[in-house]
Amino acid sequence: MKTYRFKLIFFLLPAAILILPSCTTLPQRPPEEEQKTFIAEKGKEIFSRFAPVFIVEKPEMSYNLIGAPSAKINEKGDERIFVDPGRAALFYEKRTFETADGKYTNLIYRVHFRKVPSFNLTAGKNGGLFIIVTLNEEGEPVLYTTVHTCGCYLAFVPTSFLPCEMTPPKWDFRRQAVLGESLPGILNFKDKQMNSKKVMILFRDETHRIMDMWIEDENKVMRRKNRVETELVPLEALRRLPVEGGETTSFFEHEGSRKGYVK
Repeated sequence: MKTYRFKLIFFLLPAAILILPSCTTLPQRPPEEEQKTFIAEKGKEIFSRFAPVFIVEKPEMSYNLIGAPSAKINEKGDERIFVDPGRAALFYEKRTFETADGKYTNLIYRVHFRKVPSFNLTAGKNGGLFIIVTLNEEGEPVLYTTVHTCGCYLAFVPTSFLPCEMTPPKWDFRRQAVLGESLPGILNFKDKQMNSKKVMILFRDETHRIMDMWIEDENKVMRRKNRVETELVPLEALRRLPVEGGETTSFFEHEGSRKGYVK
């Protein structure tokens, strides 16, 4: 499960690549009392402001909870890397780039789960998901990119801040099919005010696929039941997980054929 560099390649890809044919139905959101809502902590400036709010199906299953990558030494003296579902963490990083259309900023967010259960395509331990929020020069979010840390299920969701001419030809602004899931064709910030809005992301049970995205008023978000304040942590901290004795270890392999992958 590698780390990736992201650019605003969305504008260059034809719609045929982005919208793959598949059997898709509109997502059914579980009742609010059956959800758990992960909200990023305040005080981390731009990262707090643009952090999505995550909602998980079936939070009674620990593998559905956003956790914190951790490390410990077992009784045999071997290192063990795992995701602790008892502590929620959202990792972040900022990168900038330029195109012929201007300067952009990518806010890269990363979450991890204890495991994807067996008999799923991406079954395994410590898997996660990237959410990249691309801002224009005015600091407005123009594009949301999501992809699992294994590289699966890439999706692009533009916003109403993105000029229409920058979307692929014949882009469907209602819904788009992404390998069996139905995602919005656009996130519409109708009043052009980002400060009072939050982008909501709903994860599917077991696979942690994104099954829906929408915009919600922040005041409404804060009235939700079963809220979990989620720690914002620099992404670089994944390379320095603490272990006993004051030592640290990386969440990633650093050599061999699995270099760059989660341990």
